[in-house]
Amino acid sequence: MRRPQDLHTTILAVDVERFGDPRRTDRDRSIVRAGLHDALRRAMDRARIPWGEHENTGDGLLMLLSGVAKGELVSSLPHELAAALREHNADHNPEARIRLRVVVHAGEVGTDAEGRVGNDLNHAFRLLDSAALRKALADSPGVLAVAVSDWFHEHVLKHQPAANPAIYHPSTVRKKETRTTAWIATPDYPTIRSTRPKVHFPHLRVPALPKISLPRPKWEPVGLALLLCLALTTNVLASATAPVAACANPVQLNVLTSTELAPTLRQLALEFERVANRADDDGCRKARVLVVADTYSGAVDALGRGWAGINDARDHGPEPHVWIPDSSTDVAHVTARLAAAAGIGAVPQPRPGIARSPLVLAVPPDVVGDLRPDRQRFDWASVDRARDTIAFARPDPDASSAGMLATIALYRHRLGRGVLDTAAMSDADVPRRAHDVELTVPATEQADSGALLCALRSSPGRMAVLVSEKAALDYNRGALVNTPCAGTKPDRPLTLLYPRDGTPVLDHPYVVMRWTDRPENPRRAQVIDQFHGYLLARAAQETLRNDGFRNVNGRPGPYEGPVQEWPAALEVGADTDDEAVLRTARKARVPARVLFAVDTAASMSQPSGDGTRGQAAANAIRDLLPLFGARDEVGLATSSGVVVELGRGNSTAVRSTLRPTPPPSPGATDVYGLLNAGVDHLRAKSEQTDNDLLILFTDGATANQALVDLTELKRRVSAPSPSTEVLVVSLSTDRCFLTGLREVADATGGWCLDAAGAAALADLPSRVAAGLWRRD
Repeated sequence: MRRPQDLHTTILAVDVERFGDPRRTDRDRSIVRAGLHDALRRAMDRARIPWGEHENTGDGLLMLLSGVAKGELVSSLPHELAAALREHNADHNPEARIRLRVVVHAGEVGTDAEGRVGNDLNHAFRLLDSAALRKALADSPGVLAVAVSDWFHEHVLKHQPAANPAIYHPSTVRKKETRTTAWIATPDYPTIRSTRPKVHFPHLRVPALPKISLPRPKWEPVGLALLLCLALTTNVLASATAPVAACANPVQLNVLTSTELAPTLRQLALEFERVANRADDDGCRKARVLVVADTYSGAVDALGRGWAGINDARDHGPEPHVWIPDSSTDVAHVTARLAAAAGIGAVPQPRPGIARSPLVLAVPPDVVGDLRPDRQRFDWASVDRARDTIAFARPDPDASSAGMLATIALYRHRLGRGVLDTAAMSDADVPRRAHDVELTVPATEQADSGALLCALRSSPGRMAVLVSEKAALDYNRGALVNTPCAGTKPDRPLTLLYPRDGTPVLDHPYVVMRWTDRPENPRRAQVIDQFHGYLLARAAQETLRNDGFRNVNGRPGPYEGPVQEWPAALEVGADTDDEAVLRTARKARVPARVLFAVDTAASMSQPSGDGTRGQAAANAIRDLLPLFGARDEVGLATSSGVVVELGRGNSTAVRSTLRPTPPPSPGATDVYGLLNAGVDHLRAKSEQTDNDLLILFTDGATANQALVDLTELKRRVSAPSPSTEVLVVSLSTDRCFLTGLREVADATGGWCLDAAGAAALADLPSRVAAGLWRRD
């Protein structure tokens, strides 16, 4: 800790509640320490308080703030710190969440050889460790308890209306040598001090009356006299101090959003709370907005089952009242899931979106020419033309809406379909086309737009990435939050290309979640309407534009680099089968392990079409090899044994070995033995990917059922662990049935294809792709 000259210093000390709880692991404590520093820094930045001299105290932090306006520490900081803690807690499990005790004091702090000393410093730590402050936090459902010293209350707090002094209660503190009064509040769950009103009656002297005998009174005049007496006291009663009404609990509004929108939305939520609190002068807090971020599939899964999963609250946060996803596609996907599952009481009610961000292709400047030859505008076909010279990538559709929309756009282009409805996604060629998309523009696992761009920065090369415009702008200005790239600008800003044939647009709809199994809260409904109105108002729209989004009219904010275009929107379509798209994308990116097995019996030299059966097998394998990429493993076996071992990037070796055809095996061959050996080889090398396939090419001439126990063979090759499919391609008519190979293949979930001519092999790539990437 640096040691400036001694002076009167504001002391801020914080301590994490139950930091040493045995339920916390060392990793949890590390997250808590880092989260505390991050939350305090963000809170002080938002409150415009400079980050001062500080020292780690193990389970807390000590800060000495010289030259800082003391009033800001009680007017702005508590609110901002509570919000920052809620943001941290929303993203972490219970053992890594933070609740905080805070003390604010001021006084002389001295320096000796060991560091900081002084009675005022001791005084602050006595307050921090006091039973009164611990109890205040333990009794509060909030995340923060603040104590100010008696001196600070007398000289600062009570003169700061913005600090809401009425929520601070005096408490006696007796700790070691300290006997004092601390003023304690729970700012995010406040209670207001209230005193019982006193009614002052005038003091009346009643003269003594002589004792006389009176006749029995008539009660009507007596009653009238009593009423007159009460009337005389009316003004006295009216002059009494009116009781102070206790604040109603603020409305809790849980908002679910994306990882990309969350930082900006949290800032806007804080501003909305301030606006809502200023609406009345009663000092009461009107709303508490909790913003929780989740991935595309995380939100779709939890909402699609009505937030009823056993771990949904733990893994995805509290049940949302409002959902602001990146795209209306998210809403359509959830709506379809809810419609398919009867009895779930969740109803998404979308309202107009709060911002826009088109999908763009972000590329280094020197790559633009490859995508725009002759200075033509970029289109989706440009990706196909440049696939051999540029490394493309897109976000994971499970991680972000940008990844999902990029997947939809690429599938539409590759399939030549205007809408990816259920019929389109059921086409036999879909698995092959989808896997080709993964070879050309692979999804980067668990990466949203920001994470993908940050990865690009470490190895830019000749790469191009499909991302949201907002993320690309953040990358260029060094503002990619929640990534290692935050805070520094890249050496080479990326150029943003907009497809001339249309691009999907992230429209960030405002979705009210209605739950039909419970009554609606009128106060919350009002806050939901107010929050939507606030987000559409000018101030919030300017904040969104400044943070890289376009406003609801599509107008961009300040930017660096070439002028942003107004791209044509590629409408996704309400009939899109989002579930089928996501399922197909997940399967298409699973690496395959394929062993080609070629029967090299002498009979494979017999004529077939324009060549021999062996040549037909070699040609078919060469046609299949483009299906497989760098992550797929391929190998080659013949009747003589394994010729090319299974491995990544072995397509070239297999192709070379097949020129012109594998040589015939000497002596007798056994097609059943080749099939059995091929399955054993895959299993011996398998990491159990559930995507292993043996493709056997044979004419079945050496298949003699009398020499094999087909029942035993089926049992061996169909063993469930590890699972291996068998596809038999028979190059002679009717041999699938006559040899029993169809039964064997069927037992593994595969099939046998009679393909005596070249025409019969034409659809083999689609069938192989379906076998690998359409398994249920």
